[in-house]
Amino acid sequence: MQTPVQNRLRSASRSRAASARMDSVSSDVSIMDTDLDMDPFAAHFSALQEAALVPMKEDLADWLNKLLDINVSADNFMEVLETGVVVCQLANFIQQKAQQQAAAGGAGDSAVPKPVRCFKNAKTGSFFARDNAANFLTWCRNLGVSEACLFESEGLVLQKQPKEVCLCLMELARIASRYGIDPPGLVQLEKEIEQEQVVPRKTSAPTRSPKKKQKTAGTLDDEVQRISGTCKCHNAPFSLERLSEGRYRIGDKIVFIRMLRGRHVMVRVGGGWDTLQHYLMKHDPCKMIIVGRDGTHLASAPGAQVHSMTPDKLIRDGFLYCRANYKTPSK
Repeated sequence: MQTPVQNRLRSASRSRAASARMDSVSSDVSIMDTDLDMDPFAAHFSALQEAALVPMKEDLADWLNKLLDINVSADNFMEVLETGVVVCQLANFIQQKAQQQAAAGGAGDSAVPKPVRCFKNAKTGSFFARDNAANFLTWCRNLGVSEACLFESEGLVLQKQPKEVCLCLMELARIASRYGIDPPGLVQLEKEIEQEQVVPRKTSAPTRSPKKKQKTAGTLDDEVQRISGTCKCHNAPFSLERLSEGRYRIGDKIVFIRMLRGRHVMVRVGGGWDTLQHYLMKHDPCKMIIVGRDGTHLASAPGAQVHSMTPDKLIRDGFLYCRANYKTPSK
């Protein structure tokens, strides 16, 4: 038989448990409401990022097809890689090339890690797929790939980090070029730009946007002008100048622009690449959207468009820039 003290303790315990369940439900509802409100914008950002990754996926897919004799494209890139088998095969291919170069007295590195253990029959989402991804990441670390360029095992197996996977493979391609392996097109363009920085090309007279189309279509300059369009800012027009072949001033920054595979206009950004269209969405005021958390009208850069955070007013090709209400808008 329970004492009155025990009954009071049990009652208090049940009350705390019920309160915790109610707090959990309230929290879930709040999170769910927030996710529903932001879902249109999250989907929009995801679509923009996915489109910006297409050129890199195509370049890496072509590189993997040549090295490993497989069939991968930008459309099925992550589906083919998600079991971890292909990346392990790539690591072993690079390891073999390094050993061959070292044996021939070349510049091969004796510190190249041992071959990667690979479960070739790994199924999608299985433990063996995760083991393949983990083994590949360990191999990359031992090879000298920076932590900033690596992804998580789940990011590959569950296709959560396509951008990080692409960046990791691109960095691995740069290292692999030391062992006589032909790099992807973007890495070749990087080497071209490095040589140009040592021996600059002859500088031509700056050409400001907009300009008239030349008769010869398909050139880099024509594509840059087509994508950039005409700036509609009245107070402070956003400028795009051609300084020399493949070298431009966009706003207040000087960047290198190259054509990849004859159809993708790419901008050299830091240690990587971005499409010109996606780059301008983040730097050209004419292509930005500035909103408040509650959809209120905020002061914006010249030419920027202000819209409320509602799906029906979402601009399909715009870039969303969120500014908190407690911050004073710049004039």
